[in-house]
Amino acid sequence: MASGGSKQVRFGRGLGGSYFPPMIKFLLATNIGLYLFQLLFDRMTYQGKSISEYIQYCYLWPIGTPEFHFWQPITYMFLHAGFGHIAVNMLVLWMFGAELENTWGSKKFIIYYMLCGLGGAAAHLIVSPLIGIPPAPMLGASGAVFGLLAAFGLLFPDRMIYFYFFIPIKAKYFVLFYLGYELYEGFQGADGVAHFAHIGGAVVGIIYMIIDAGGPQLFGRLRNKSENSGVKGVWQNFKEPSQPKHPTFIRHAKEDLDEPVEAEYYDLGTSGTKAAAKPEPKGTHVITQDDVDRILDKIAATGYQNLSKEEREILFEASRKMDEKR
Repeated sequence: MASGGSKQVRFGRGLGGSYFPPMIKFLLATNIGLYLFQLLFDRMTYQGKSISEYIQYCYLWPIGTPEFHFWQPITYMFLHAGFGHIAVNMLVLWMFGAELENTWGSKKFIIYYMLCGLGGAAAHLIVSPLIGIPPAPMLGASGAVFGLLAAFGLLFPDRMIYFYFFIPIKAKYFVLFYLGYELYEGFQGADGVAHFAHIGGAVVGIIYMIIDAGGPQLFGRLRNKSENSGVKGVWQNFKEPSQPKHPTFIRHAKEDLDEPVEAEYYDLGTSGTKAAAKPEPKGTHVITQDDVDRILDKIAATGYQNLSKEEREILFEASRKMDEKR
């Protein structure tokens, strides 16, 4: 702990991030708010129609029916049919979406989320008539949420997920299993669930991430026989960053500094006593407190992924020094 006027911040605020980053809070509030609105005002009437009849104009109706309107591929993903429906979708949105937003930044996250929702709408509208599923309106955030599952499986493939809260399974296997299950159930078409919307959201998400990782050069990379070729090479920039063992360091108040100083690292077990600093070799760049502050601010604004190679090296060098001071 710091003494005096020092200001304490979390080293991992950009890496670990917030439990409820801005877009996650917005999506949770919007979905839950609209669901509560439906519950409270469903039986009210306006110009001879109940509120529920007006809300149905925001469902996704099949193309060619009188009820279909151009805004529905967006509005459908913010409405839900019941408590179980919204509870599961919002839980998954928070569980997987928060870490994705912390990694990507809010702007990229919400673009990805909306594209996956639109992909789910397109898949449902196109595929369902082709395989003979009876036309019916669709609503729910499941298409966008399945896109988040796909992204999580690609970014953090070895992260353990507890299926039904007690069965451990790696994220990559969980996503593959769930997509296979959705494909099977989609062709059965007997349970009233828009399974192809789920698949469409995941597929659009995977396509987005492939383009984001390699774009037109992707297949050239896959054909390359070098050490860094193939899927591993394509996704190496998405490797999950390791978390520092010591999450706290001391940030000096800027008004007390006349020039940049080297970051001072403290061992939590010594009640704020600064560990003895080792001299840096000549020619080595001295990591200043301002360097670390600037990088942490950039992570909070745009996500860890957008750091340059030099900025990542500075961040992990700072973490290494903290370990040495232990």
